[in-house]
Amino acid sequence: MKKLLHIFYIILGIFVLASCDPDQDFNGDYLIGVHYTPTSTGTAVTKQLKQMTSHLKNDAGQFEDQSITYSYSGSKLLSFKDNSGAVYTLSYNNANKISKIYSALQTSDFEYSGTDLYKTITTISGAGKITSTYSFSAGKLSKVISVQELSIPIPLKYYYETTFEFQGENMTNSLTKNGVYNPLSGNLEMSADTQSVSFTYDSKSSPYRLLPMEYNLFLVGIASQAGNFVSANNAEKVTVSKTGSAPQILTFVHTYDTENYPTKSTAGDQHIAFQY
Repeated sequence: MKKLLHIFYIILGIFVLASCDPDQDFNGDYLIGVHYTPTSTGTAVTKQLKQMTSHLKNDAGQFEDQSITYSYSGSKLLSFKDNSGAVYTLSYNNANKISKIYSALQTSDFEYSGTDLYKTITTISGAGKITSTYSFSAGKLSKVISVQELSIPIPLKYYYETTFEFQGENMTNSLTKNGVYNPLSGNLEMSADTQSVSFTYDSKSSPYRLLPMEYNLFLVGIASQAGNFVSANNAEKVTVSKTGSAPQILTFVHTYDTENYPTKSTAGDQHIAFQY
């Protein structure tokens, strides 16, 4: 599944340095990503994210350079393309919210309850399906439940439940529990292990908030560790704590443009760059 959905490593960005471990039991599968969107103050954002490029290590510890380019019609994102040439197309509903993202091998459908995103269902041809459901409290994301059903190499079904805490417009803490469905009985068997992630932020503008909010929520449904994608500012320090392991701490250094959006985010010898 990771090979089919590799482009989401770029969209998730440097955050995977702290949270993606090839042996981890947590939400380690990443799927493959604007039109103007209002800020928290209601002001229209006309700045557009045109391209992201990354220099990141893969699971084998080797560097890979990747890119993703966005195509628009006016202020609306129509499609995006990765550096392999794969194209992903977006459809919108009557409320101008994303209803579908699709490519030759993958389709993601979006369902809403009123104006809130309720569910995303992503089907990967020949590989499996990921279903994520969302809950909100006082307008903020409070919980995501993700069920991952894999058909290769053998049928397996995993469960992830993540709760979130906010301070203002920034997601500051998340806690993930996980389990697996018994292949014989079908019963959910929860693990005693948990993963918590905490964030501190700068005071500058996040490039991900230039993307539609339902798209950022979709990413969180796929990889709950990336809950900061719905935040207004940029993570400066990320602390990942897993049961039985010492906390991992990742520090970011950001370079900004004249409008206080990051043009480059660096963690050690890895980075992701943003073009507007």
